[in-house]
Amino acid sequence: MTGSGPTEHAPRSRSGCGTAFGVGLLAVGGLFLWVNLTDTPLALLLLDALPLAAVWWPLLLVAWGASKLVTRLRTGRARLGFGEVFLLALFVLGGTIFTLAQRAIESQGLEPRVTEVRRLIEQQSEPFPLHAFVTEESVSLSSGEGVEIRISLPAGNIRVEAASATGPAAPVTPGPEPDGREVPGEAGIEGRLQLVKRVWATDEAAAAARAEAVRLRTGPLDPGTRQFPVRVEDSGTSEVALELLATLPPGVRISAFTDEGWVRVDGPFARVEARTNDGPVEVRGAEGPVSLTVRNGAAWASGIEGALAIEARRGSVEVDGVAGTATIDAEGAPVWITAAAGSVAVRGRNAPVAVEDSFGPIEIETRIAPIRLERIGGSAVLRSEFGDVVAMSIEGPLEIRTDSADLEVRRARSGVDVQAAGGSLVLDEVAGALTVASGRGEVRASRLFGPASFTGDAGAITVRGFGDALSVTSGDAEVDVATGALGGEVGLTTERGDVRLALPSTGSFSLSAETGGGDVDSEFTLERREADGTPRWEGRAGSGAARVTVSTREGDITLRAHPPAGEAR
Repeated sequence: MTGSGPTEHAPRSRSGCGTAFGVGLLAVGGLFLWVNLTDTPLALLLLDALPLAAVWWPLLLVAWGASKLVTRLRTGRARLGFGEVFLLALFVLGGTIFTLAQRAIESQGLEPRVTEVRRLIEQQSEPFPLHAFVTEESVSLSSGEGVEIRISLPAGNIRVEAASATGPAAPVTPGPEPDGREVPGEAGIEGRLQLVKRVWATDEAAAAARAEAVRLRTGPLDPGTRQFPVRVEDSGTSEVALELLATLPPGVRISAFTDEGWVRVDGPFARVEARTNDGPVEVRGAEGPVSLTVRNGAAWASGIEGALAIEARRGSVEVDGVAGTATIDAEGAPVWITAAAGSVAVRGRNAPVAVEDSFGPIEIETRIAPIRLERIGGSAVLRSEFGDVVAMSIEGPLEIRTDSADLEVRRARSGVDVQAAGGSLVLDEVAGALTVASGRGEVRASRLFGPASFTGDAGAITVRGFGDALSVTSGDAEVDVATGALGGEVGLTTERGDVRLALPSTGSFSLSAETGGGDVDSEFTLERREADGTPRWEGRAGSGAARVTVSTREGDITLRAHPPAGEAR
């Protein structure tokens, strides 16, 4: 019998792919186990690990290479499998991303932002109690007339309200602990300030110390400029959420500035200027001019008696009621304006604009965004590169300039002037003179009560119902015109497009049709004549009061009788 040899073992893989995969599983499993046992947010661990990983990740490459060298010296072989190459490339790519991210944070000065993100994560994840501290200060001014209150916060919210007629009652504080100080003012108090400081901390003493580092500074009143400063000083080491509540006399001027946070001003102040870099702004009931600058947030304005100027980026703009002029410069967000009594000028870049129930002249210019007007009592000038335009119930003259956009105009009480390079145009119920210059789009017009003129290159021009003179000139456009009554001359001219014309069967007009290379099909009695080698068909209906001419160089002409007014079509 042949004796059994030594037991054979399955060959082991000489690739380090399995080892690397196992090490990765141990690392990931340990990470999640640490998160579950310590209740530490995973995002905090990643934020803490980013600087270390960005600097020290090449050490793992060194260790990997050393292990390969030792294996080579001990066994004489150090194979490199495909899976191991893939993991190595993936590892190098991840480490490079960590390094680039850390360098971007350092070069752009984003460390404070990262600290703020870390603080927000801690507030949301850890059961830190909220401690609120209030600093109150009375504001006493010898004369409020012409005084400008300048409020500035490095970061935080600002709320300004007008004092009541009975006295400057302190603003209502949303649940703070009355642990602050109060500085009594002189006789004749005209306003009051409250700085609410909210601190998330487990230790109340530590919270109070952090809140103490933030101080409210006021005054003095500059006799020359009549400016009264209100500012907050921060040592830079505290992490405190701030909200400044101000109750001030109605006649003063307000200037409020904050980098991060919202600003809200409510009351009949003489002038309001507000600015924020990251947060919304709202102003209501101001009696004087209002100027708002919002870099990354929405802007609201309502009940403004003076002029209004808004500059907004990446935030919507909403205006409801402004008596003075309104000037809006917006980008990347919609603009809504209602009840504007004065002139309105809007410049929007990628910002849709809608104006309703306004009376002053309107001027709007957008790039890639639609425009909508409805119930406008004055004139309107609209310019849009690629956004659609809708104008309804316009009392004053309307001027529209578009490059490539669809257009709809309904119930225009005065003249309309349209220039559109492309897109479809719809016009209905135009009372004044109408001028349309279109490119290659389709034009449809109906119920025209004033003289109308159409010019188009290609596409189609359709007119249904007009009571005054009509002129159509086109290159390759198909022309289709029908009316139940004639009130002026009609001239239709094309180069290569067909013309279809329906005239009232009981009207009075003289008709002339001319085509170079097409046919004429007419329900009216016409006589064929030759003029300079070009055939012409002429006829007469009734007294021939209105003159109708149709001319095309290569197209066909079709003339039909239109039912008279009042008869079913």
